[in-house]
Parts: sequence; C-alpha cells; structure tokens
Amino acid sequence: MTVKIILSILTLGLFSIVLLSCGVSTSADETIKSYNYTVNELGNFQKFLLGEETEENLNNKPYNLNNDDEWNVFDLCLMKRSVLNQQCRTGDTLVAYFSRTGNTEKIANHIISLTGADKYVIEAAVPYTDEDIAYSNPSCRANIEQNDKTVRPEIAEPIDNFMDYDIIYLGYPIWWGEEPRIIDTFLEAYDFSDKTVIPFATSGSSGIAVSENNIRNLGAEIGTQLSGKRFSANASEEDISAWLDTLEFPQDTESTIINIEVNGKILTSTLENNSSAKAFADLLKDKSLTLELDDYGNFEKVGVLPKSLPANDKQITTEPGDIILYQGDKITIYYDKNTWSFTKLGHIENATQNELESILGDGSVTVTFSLKK
Repeated sequence: MTVKIILSILTLGLFSIVLLSCGVSTSADETIKSYNYTVNELGNFQKFLLGEETEENLNNKPYNLNNDDEWNVFDLCLMKRSVLNQQCRTGDTLVAYFSRTGNTEKIANHIISLTGADKYVIEAAVPYTDEDIAYSNPSCRANIEQNDKTVRPEIAEPIDNFMDYDIIYLGYPIWWGEEPRIIDTFLEAYDFSDKTVIPFATSGSSGIAVSENNIRNLGAEIGTQLSGKRFSANASEEDISAWLDTLEFPQDTESTIINIEVNGKILTSTLENNSSAKAFADLLKDKSLTLELDDYGNFEKVGVLPKSLPANDKQITTEPGDIILYQGDKITIYYDKNTWSFTKLGHIENATQNELESILGDGSVTVTFSLKK
C-alpha cells in the first residue's frame, strides 16, 4: 500500500519529493549515460511498479539504475531525471561565466549539470590577483575598473562557435553592486541580437537587479533577456533546479521546413516546435541524412537515426504523412493511422494518403532528409 501511495504521488508529477532522497552512485551515473531512456519507457516502468499492464515486455531492460539489484521507485526517479536531461540537451545552450574566487563557477557547474549546456569560462587576458580585488584598497584594480564604466578588460580567449548557441546563461560575481566590467567586454564582443540571455550572479548580500539593468542598457543588442537570479556561494543543485523550472523561454516562431526525397519524389514538411524537431533539424544543418526505412505493420516506414534525440512523447493517433520520433532513436513516416505514445516531428504536406503509399512503395525504401534552402 505504501509503495502504491508513493507511486501515485509520482504519477501526479511530484517526482522531486523522491528525487531529493535518491543517492546516485558513480556506477548509476554510468548506467544512465550509456542508455537513452524515453518518456514512453518512463510511463511503462511506472506502470510496472504499480502492477499494471505495460505496453511492452520489460525483460532485460537496464532499469536497475540505482544498482541495488531490484527495480524500485528510486530507479524511477533516476530515469525521470535522465529523460529531463536528454530533453534539455539540444546543443544550443551555453553557460558563459566569469569567476574569480570560484563561487560563480560552482553555480555555473550546477546549471551545466542540469541542462547539459556547453561551458565557456570568461578569463581575463591579465588574470585578477588577490590584491586586484582587495576591496578595502581604493586603488586596487577592481576598484578602479568598477568606478569607470568605460573600462573594458581584455578577454583571454574568444568563443569560436558563438553563433551555434541560442540560449546563454551569463554568470558573474557582484562587484560593488554591479557586474564586473569584463562582462561588459564579453557582451560587446559578440552579436546577441538573436540570443536569449539569462544572467545569474553570486554575492554575499548584494542583489542582481542593478547589473541586470546595466546589461539591458549597455547598448549591446540582446534578442531576449530573461530575469536573472542571485545566489549565495553555498546554493545547492536543488536551488538551481528550482530556479530553472521557473524560466519561461520565448517560443521560436520561425518555421523549419525539410525536404524528404523518396523514389525520385520531393516531399516537404514543416517541423514541429519542440526540442525533438529542433534536434532533428540540427542533424541536417551540415548535410542531408539518408536512411533505409523498413516497412512495419502495413502502416509505417521506420529507420534508425545515427544518434538519439530528446523525446517529447505523448499519446497520439497518427495521420498519414506524420513524421514521428519513436523511442528517441527511430524515425518513422506513417502512411496510415496508429495510436501510441510518440513524439511528432512534422507532417508531409504535399501528398495524399494514396499518393504517399504509392511513393513509399512496398518493403524497404531509401529516404533522404534535408533542410529546405
């Protein structure tokens, strides 16, 4: 009965109650890293623990994530954490930060752990020494810089692939109530006009509001600047996670259209606005993707992707022409209906069901996906 109650709470989405008590060993982390769990698997595993009928046989599944030789609620919450991390890891997020004493770096590393973002450390070409930040000395370097808004300390190394990122978490300590001038250097060095910037800062007591306003009025055009957060040096990963959950990112209104070449015919599809479709589009950025799709169930063609994508599964009934992500690493083109827990990537717009069946033909078929120029 107790397990039933706990799992009912989990069903309502309150996984965090259990997650906070999960001890994660190194071997558990290795299990999670070596297998991409899907939302569909999460639901099936929960049903199994509740004693309900599952949609597939779970024998030999790597669900002993806590490495205690039994499947239980702790494995379930670890699986959920893995699924959430996969959904965040779309390769478009950067945590850029300046940290002189290491406090801001601690927060940055928590964000990286929770989001799967890339890291860039903003380092001064001339490093700051302890004497440089001796606040009681009016002539120390930091005092002089903070008293002159025109100062721009040189940054040691640039970012080579800055344009690859859409979301940038920008971290820094609060110096004299403001952002360090090297942060202004960073903001003026790159084009942020199509970026979403989220400031975060560390301090003993000073707030982040003044620095946020400075960044907003610096003159560097920023696409979207979200409200930031000030943390103490001892903030936990749970504190950071709770803040991340409150962020509301702008929806991407620009449509991505792909071409699907099959048996000499060019079909087109507008991709969905979800992290799965975005990750699929990222696969096609540099070159087209050619896959062998096999017929299955007389209603779909299915092939294996070269890498797993984040899943956004939900129970849907497909329509002919739907392009579906299944189990994170398989792509399917439906030419008839089917009901299951899937992630929709797009829908073929320029073919009827009969035309689609004719184009796809019987048996296996070679399909090339590419971004429409």
